[in-house]
Amino acid sequence: MRLWLYNFGPLNFEIKYLIRGIFLSIFRDMREQELDIKSLWSKSLGILKEEINSINFKMWILPIEPVSYQNNSLTLSVDSPFALKMLNERLILDLKRAVQESSGSATKIIITSRHSTKVKSNKSPKPKNKEYNFDSFIVGPSNELAFAACKQFSDFSETDFNPLYVYSNVGLGKTHLLLSIHNSLQKQGLKVKYVTSERFTNEFIRSIKEKKTEFFRSEYRSCDALIVDDIQFLSGKMQTQEGFFHTFNDLYLENKKIILAGDDPSRLVEVEARLTSRFQSGLVVDIQPPDYETKVAIIEFKAERLSLQINNEIIDYVAQLCQVNIRQIESILNRLKAMTQLKEEILDIDSAKSMIIGFDDIKISNKPMPSEVLKEVAAQLGVSEEEIKSDSRSAQIVYARRISGFILNKDLNLTLAASGSLLGNKNHATILNAVRFVEGSVDTDFDLRYNLQRIRNSLKII
Repeated sequence: MRLWLYNFGPLNFEIKYLIRGIFLSIFRDMREQELDIKSLWSKSLGILKEEINSINFKMWILPIEPVSYQNNSLTLSVDSPFALKMLNERLILDLKRAVQESSGSATKIIITSRHSTKVKSNKSPKPKNKEYNFDSFIVGPSNELAFAACKQFSDFSETDFNPLYVYSNVGLGKTHLLLSIHNSLQKQGLKVKYVTSERFTNEFIRSIKEKKTEFFRSEYRSCDALIVDDIQFLSGKMQTQEGFFHTFNDLYLENKKIILAGDDPSRLVEVEARLTSRFQSGLVVDIQPPDYETKVAIIEFKAERLSLQINNEIIDYVAQLCQVNIRQIESILNRLKAMTQLKEEILDIDSAKSMIIGFDDIKISNKPMPSEVLKEVAAQLGVSEEEIKSDSRSAQIVYARRISGFILNKDLNLTLAASGSLLGNKNHATILNAVRFVEGSVDTDFDLRYNLQRIRNSLKII
């Protein structure tokens, strides 16, 4: 203050002290207002704590920050638009009553959000990834039904079926189609929620830990469409399945759209029957590995987008090499692009082969279905599937059961519980012992190593 007045230069003594008095008065009023609002809010909190339940008090009332108190008007601030909505809809009368009792007069309550919602505009929402759209999806006999179903689903008003379930092995385009639906619905101004089952699980667990289940429910059940990818990873997570079951039901009853993708719903392991039955209650479509012609079209399309010049001989070689999924095609083309930029040379078939050496095992990198494991083990070791699933302690059957459990757990990455379920509801200890037996003996037991490799080769497991 003193320095600021000094800058006014030769002001007379009276004017300086008049200005000083004005500023002191302003600061004093501000200080008094600060004390008044803190005192008022503290009294109000004491009343609210006694009148509403402890959960609502901790979740919605305590995070409130008082901003200003002027002319019998109290302005409060909250963290989010959702908190603002909850207070205005459920607790505003309690707030008014407590504040009026504390102030001794009729006080107006104004609640604002520190992170206000964006005002709707005519601009389209930002897509998750602009590359994921229906125009960039190559359609062939292996995926045309799934494509047509997803395309129809993206026309929100014309969709007759609900839910839509898309299944396939990995890398065949499920995620591409789901994100295409997401981006298309967003452009229509609809509220769309896209998550993986892993993210759903993490958010569900966090909402319980942080006591924000109400926020979680509102976030998921207020959307126009819910899209969940990799639904099979709900396997074994019973509490999360319970939460998803209720989310699914609420959306379904409100005629909201549900799109799911994952493994074959009829073969999901450790997923409640009530969930799988709902997954299959709408339209179920699958995507098969692409045929040769479709792979060629995919290679040509992606090479063009990468500005990668490749001849027909290279295209044919890559199409023949990649017999499992589309991601392998993308991986090879990205590798070729990077290597050509590095070496600055024109690609021919020989240089292409040298650049993608190590990909020769792509042909056998697909994993079998879990049900195929028992069938192959039984055929190779001369026992029946029923015997493997039985409680028999015959040495031959125990041997087959151990190999089956090892492959299911280690090669197919099933949980101990899921592997045990496929082996006739054996407990996790049985599978754990099987894994330990094979891992401890495979290096020294020639017969075990031979049988294991023979079964893996037959199942096309690397």
